[in-house]
Amino acid sequence: MLNQSLNLRLGQQLKMTPQLQQAIRMLQLSAIELQQEVQEILESNPLLEEGEEETPAQESTETNTPESEASSTTEGEESSTAEPEAENIPEQLETDSNWEDTYDLPSMLGSGGSGEDFESQDIHSSNDSLQDHLIWQLNALHLSERDYSIAITLIDAINPEGYLEGTLEELIESLDLDPVVEMEELTTQLHQIQQFDPAGVGAYDLRECLLIQLHQTNLESAAKAVAINWLENHFKLISEQNRDLLSKKLKTDGETLAEALTLIRSLDPHPGEQIEPPPIEYVVPDLIVQKRNGYWEVELTPETSPRLRISPFYQSLKNQSKSGNEKEYVSRNIQEARWFLKSLQNRNQTLFKVATHIFQVQSEFLDHGAEKMRALTLRTIADATEMHESTISRVTTNKYAQTPQGIFELKYFFSSQLNTSDGDGTSATAVRAMIRQIVDDEDPAKPISDHRITLMLAEKGVKVARRTVAKYRDILSIPPSNERKRSL
Repeated sequence: MLNQSLNLRLGQQLKMTPQLQQAIRMLQLSAIELQQEVQEILESNPLLEEGEEETPAQESTETNTPESEASSTTEGEESSTAEPEAENIPEQLETDSNWEDTYDLPSMLGSGGSGEDFESQDIHSSNDSLQDHLIWQLNALHLSERDYSIAITLIDAINPEGYLEGTLEELIESLDLDPVVEMEELTTQLHQIQQFDPAGVGAYDLRECLLIQLHQTNLESAAKAVAINWLENHFKLISEQNRDLLSKKLKTDGETLAEALTLIRSLDPHPGEQIEPPPIEYVVPDLIVQKRNGYWEVELTPETSPRLRISPFYQSLKNQSKSGNEKEYVSRNIQEARWFLKSLQNRNQTLFKVATHIFQVQSEFLDHGAEKMRALTLRTIADATEMHESTISRVTTNKYAQTPQGIFELKYFFSSQLNTSDGDGTSATAVRAMIRQIVDDEDPAKPISDHRITLMLAEKGVKVARRTVAKYRDILSIPPSNERKRSL
């Protein structure tokens, strides 16, 4: 028999309000994503608009705010941080209150928004795709309907780099033609496509791609013959730098071998990108770090801090509205706009505060580069800013700073510590920069081994194991010493 009973339980449960969810999401947005978010809210909420020229009353009020609030000065770890003052925006807005104030973001957030909006179509190329380019050439041929269908299937299987994806057997199965397509028909059309522009398109792999390009060159020389022999019969030796071994294998002299290598290096391993270059990933810095009067200053960029406000025009409609639905619509959109402005303000305050502490620690990097990078962890910045490590992780992901050393993601400035002879320690990033510098300065004919790099780092006071050097070298995409040798 089923018994029914009523029980009372006491417990705690954490729930995230919509405002908190929006604040966390805003914290994770990059500068470009933030621009898109601002554009979407401007389009969806008529009560939120970009700020216009201030009235004389507003200007007199803002003159009391120091311009120094827009940046923070730092010089070393002991330097003081000039944190911006945040404008207090009330949590709730009474629906029967008069809204006469315009909520411009604080002056510390910059003064963007008056220029032209970011337009992605102005950046992306309008060139045809690789498939369009190949089909255009295909249409110039007089093919039967069957052969044209086969050729189109092959073109569709070519990736943006110009290589054929999948096997010919799989392509035959995908062709629904009667009678069934034979392998000879498929290879005939493939060989025809491989003669299209750009040279090397439609190849199975790098070896075939380079061979197609070599065969299409008008050059007739001993070096070309050696290069073809090299690719056809000794492709695995393509990275071998032993001149005597290669001359013996290819049965040629050193001079012709050097000309053959130069010819191979002139070929394009990604021919499709000549027509359809890979999309460029644009980075918009969230912060600018520059030295003024001997001190490093951190500033938010206009892209990070657009000037937004509640529309005075629509606000006036609220007081004139007689319908309850009209007042409710205006009040709801005002509340949504307030939440967005507050989330944007909190995001930029947090970003500004975290970045200021990061560059206090990394001031030597700003002066001298990666070799002076100090060890830094999320915990260190979390303790300094009295925030949680997860917050530091969110605010440093996909956020970039423009520095005298270049544009870097804020996460770049965090790295583990390695021991040094003076006991102060150094960062893994600095050690990788030292390894890169050692390799860049080496004699190509006598590359430096990992063991020798270990000894050279020890001479600089950095204690690392040889396997650590090998790991960092792999991270930097530096081949081992035997592959870096350049005797040709």
